[in-house]
Amino acid sequence: MKGLFTLCATTYLLVYAFEGAIRYALFNVGADSAILLRDALLIVPLLLLLIQQARRGKIHPAFLVFAVIVGVHGAISYLNLHTEVAAIYGTKLLVPVLFGFIAAQPLTEPSRKLLMLLVVVWIASIVGVVLDKFVYTYPWTGLETNIGGIQVDVSHGWDIDDAVAKRVAGFTRSSIGAATLLPVLALLIAPRARSYILRLLILAATVGAVALTTQKGAVVAMGAIIACFAAPAYMRFRLLWLAALTFAVVAVALPVFSAGLLLEDNGGVFSAASFAMRIMLTWPEAWQWIFNNEILPFGVGLGGIGGPQRFFAPNFFNPSDNMFIFLYANFGIFSLLYLGWILQQAHAQPLETRAKAIVPLSLLVFILGYGAVLSMLEDQVSELFLGASVGMLWQLRQVVYVKPWAHAFSGLPVPAQAALDYHPAGAQRPSLETS
Repeated sequence: MKGLFTLCATTYLLVYAFEGAIRYALFNVGADSAILLRDALLIVPLLLLLIQQARRGKIHPAFLVFAVIVGVHGAISYLNLHTEVAAIYGTKLLVPVLFGFIAAQPLTEPSRKLLMLLVVVWIASIVGVVLDKFVYTYPWTGLETNIGGIQVDVSHGWDIDDAVAKRVAGFTRSSIGAATLLPVLALLIAPRARSYILRLLILAATVGAVALTTQKGAVVAMGAIIACFAAPAYMRFRLLWLAALTFAVVAVALPVFSAGLLLEDNGGVFSAASFAMRIMLTWPEAWQWIFNNEILPFGVGLGGIGGPQRFFAPNFFNPSDNMFIFLYANFGIFSLLYLGWILQQAHAQPLETRAKAIVPLSLLVFILGYGAVLSMLEDQVSELFLGASVGMLWQLRQVVYVKPWAHAFSGLPVPAQAALDYHPAGAQRPSLETS
């Protein structure tokens, strides 16, 4: 079952990495809707695992938590919005989080063969971004199509002619996709490099490529992670934890305490223009939608903002562009509880697990940092690796205390030392905590 999850996750990631080109091919043969089959890569393995575990009488607690969250917040959504579309769409957004949580170990500690594939994808993605920026505009850029009665982008175009300001996506669907994929890949690859200098070069090259996309939030988040990695080994876990906490506080505080500010909203590519638009337009309009439609303390309900609005409230569509606004719209005050639990999984890591926690914690830092200016739970890779980072942090604690579900697929306890000594076949991975 672990092999099936790894294969499906890898395929899912490859589709994301080359989604612009794949959607263009589907567009040319009139099969745009076939891209939706991607979701089966996550849903089918989850259903098979659930059936297998139900037959054994040992169902992973993540399934139960998922069912409760979807049931409660989905019911709020239906009662509030009088449509099942929002809850269904919201559930679809949470499926990658569940998948990542269960498949955390193979996703955050890839085998050597998978690691080599990720290196190839990382290099190809950087080349794709550079070509898009300076050499060639891909034929799929700016194309739109209709899926399920909704106009969607084949690959998002920004109508920016300036070569410096051009928001490039490479082979992904949008510049946001490229700015999300490259850091995630780098944070999986760099810690496995034997050389300290090589690790920093991989991360620096990633930041340079992300800068070409002009996605400033991703650049800031990666800059903080590089600063943590450059610190002495004994400080890295603590610095990453502080970075995660800081970015979580910033993500919550920014849209709350910036209300009413008036800022300059024009300028160059790395000006504060897009940030000012969030403060003056996007966030206030999102809050207005929430306040007009929420059921305290539950928010609007599952699927209450963002993509689902295109189906039930197209005139009020708002991307939210902030992780906390998105969470609050979906889960209300419970979003703070969920966010607090995630942070607690990182903070409560025993000394024995902190070396292995570096990679999942760095992924969490990136998602929270970029999430201050983007609703990360509407991006497939962010959803997948949010689940994987939290799932790995949770599993590591299970290992130390020899609890059930230290092995996510069987539900059997794993002896602490044996699990902590385990590495994927052939990995020979140096630890960022000790080297």
